[in-house]
Amino acid sequence: MIGVEVYHSIKTMHKQGHSQRKIAEELSLSKTTVGKYINMTLDEFMELINNSIRESSFAICEQYVRERLSKYPRLRASVLYLEVKKKFPEIKAKDRAFRDFVRKLKQTYPVDKYRNYAVIETAPGVQVQVDPGEMKVVLGNKRQRVYFIVFVLSHSRQSYVHWSTTPYNTSRFIEAHREAFIYFEGIPSECVYDQTKLVVIQERYREVILNNQFHQFAAKTGFHPHVCEGYDPQSKGKVERNVSEVKHGFMYGKEFKDLADLRSRGLEWLLHFNGRTHGTTRKVPSEVWQEERLKLKDIPEFIFTLEVRNADKTGLISYEGNKYSVPLEYQRKQVYVQKEKSTLVVMDIYTRKEICQHELCTEKGKIIKNTNHYRDFTVVLQELIERVKDEMSEYIQGEELIQRLVNDNPKIARDQLRALSKFKRNYETDVWESVLPEVMTLSHVKATAIEKLLNAKVRQMKLNELSESEPQQDSESSLIERSLDDYMKVL
Repeated sequence: MIGVEVYHSIKTMHKQGHSQRKIAEELSLSKTTVGKYINMTLDEFMELINNSIRESSFAICEQYVRERLSKYPRLRASVLYLEVKKKFPEIKAKDRAFRDFVRKLKQTYPVDKYRNYAVIETAPGVQVQVDPGEMKVVLGNKRQRVYFIVFVLSHSRQSYVHWSTTPYNTSRFIEAHREAFIYFEGIPSECVYDQTKLVVIQERYREVILNNQFHQFAAKTGFHPHVCEGYDPQSKGKVERNVSEVKHGFMYGKEFKDLADLRSRGLEWLLHFNGRTHGTTRKVPSEVWQEERLKLKDIPEFIFTLEVRNADKTGLISYEGNKYSVPLEYQRKQVYVQKEKSTLVVMDIYTRKEICQHELCTEKGKIIKNTNHYRDFTVVLQELIERVKDEMSEYIQGEELIQRLVNDNPKIARDQLRALSKFKRNYETDVWESVLPEVMTLSHVKATAIEKLLNAKVRQMKLNELSESEPQQDSESSLIERSLDDYMKVL
C-alpha cells in the first residue's frame, strides 16, 4: 500500500505526460502498480486506505476469528463482533468495519444461500406467525438435537422462542403458545402456521381439518388459526427468516450446559435481537411492540393459571416476594407454579405432575424450605440397599430378592426396603428359608406379598407343632368295656 503523497506524485507525473515505465523508475515502483493507481480516483484511493486502517485495528483478533470460522464457517459477523468486543475490549472500530473485515476472511469458506421473502405488512395486533425448527447443538457433554418454536408479531417483528429437547406434541405446542402470549402481553387476531400435524390433521381440496385439542385451545383463547399453503414463503416469510436467525445467529457455534442454560441465554439473546434495528422496517421491534401490544386482545385468565418459574442453583423459586424450595433434581430448571387458596403448588413443566406444595407466606423476603428437598434420594436409596443387603446376607437368595424388590417397585423402593428390613427382624430364620424360594417365583415381588407368605408359613408351622404335641391314644385302650346287661338294655 502506497502513501497519499506517492499517489499524488503518480497522478502529477501522468498528467505531465510521463510514461508508466518512467514513473515506475522514478518512484521505485512496478509498472503494474503505477497503472493501478493511475486508473484509481481519489475517493477510491481513500476508501482503500481507510479499509486498510480498519483491517489493521482487527489484527489482534484475526487469529481468534479465523479459529471460530474454521470450526463454524457460517458464523455471522454480528455474532462474532459481540464475542470480539468482549474478548478484545481495546478494539474501538464499529460493527460495519468489522463486517467488512470478516467478509474478506470468509471468502474461502462456503456459505449457504438464503431464500428471499416478499414483505407483506400487517396492521398492529392482527397477526403472529409461528414456525418450528430444530438443530443439533452441544448440550452438556454431547451433541443433541434441540427443538424450538418461533413466534413473530407481524407488525412490530417482536419475537419469542420456546425450547424443548423432545419433539413437540399437542400439549407442549399449546404450552409454547401460552408462554408466547404472556411474553407478548396479549393475544393476536390470528396465528399463521404451515401444515404441521400439531395444527392440521388433514387437508383435502383446501378444506382443513384441525387438530381438535389445538382447535379448542384457539377457540377458548380467542384467536383464529390460519393455515397457509405448503411451501408458500410469502404467507409467513417473517417467521421463516427468524428461524434462520435463531439457528445461525444464536445457536450455531455455541455450547450449553443444559436446557435451563439454553433457555436462560435464549432470553438474553431475544432481548438483544428484539432491541436491534430491523433490516426491513428500519425500526426497533421492542419499541414498536410497546405500541402494538395495546392493540392485542386481553389474555384470558386461564392462561395465567400456570406460571413458569426458574429454580436457581440453590433450588429456590421466587413467588410474590418470597422464595420457596423445590427438590434437588429441579435445581437450575423451570417449573410451573399455581396458587390454590393459601397453598403454592409446584409442578413439573413437562408432565404437569405435582412436585411439592408450600403454605404461602404472608410476609415478604422470606425463604421457605422443605429439608427433604435437599436430600439426594438416590444416595439415600443406595445406602438403604447396602444396609438391607447386610441384614439379608445369611440367605443365598437375599441379594437377588432386594434387587427384585427395587426393580419391581422403583417409585416406592425405599418403603419396600424398609418393610423388608422389618420382616427380617420379626420372622425367624427357618421361616425365611422356607418362604424365600416361593417369593422368588412371584411375577411381581412386593412387600405385602412377602408378608402374606411369611404369615402363612408361620400359621402352618404352628399348626404342625400343635398336631405333634397332642398324645396319640392306643386303639385297644380306646375300647370301652361294657357288661352284657348294658347291651341287653339297648335291645
